[in-house]
Amino acid sequence: MKAQTVKLVMYVLNDLRKIAKIIHKLDENACNYGLSKSQQTRLENLLKKADTIAKRLGLRAYHQGDPRGCSLYLVEKLKGADTDYNYGVAIV
Repeated sequence: MKAQTVKLVMYVLNDLRKIAKIIHKLDENACNYGLSKSQQTRLENLLKKADTIAKRLGLRAYHQGDPRGCSLYLVEKLKGADTDYNYGVAIV
């Protein structure tokens, strides 16, 4: 793999890690207190951004909203099931 490609992948994964941390915090808030309208909008925007980034890698972003685990996964394709993350890679 070319050094330039590795650098690009590292930047993409770094961006996804930042997004995953914010999503996880929002999931904790949703579980404990519920989300305000602005927090809900922020969550939706972050999920769209994560999916856009994942599509660059030929993958999809999957949001698992239980704050006891990882909130964001990269999967090959979404099957529409709650178990999509079982076949993906956790972004931590």
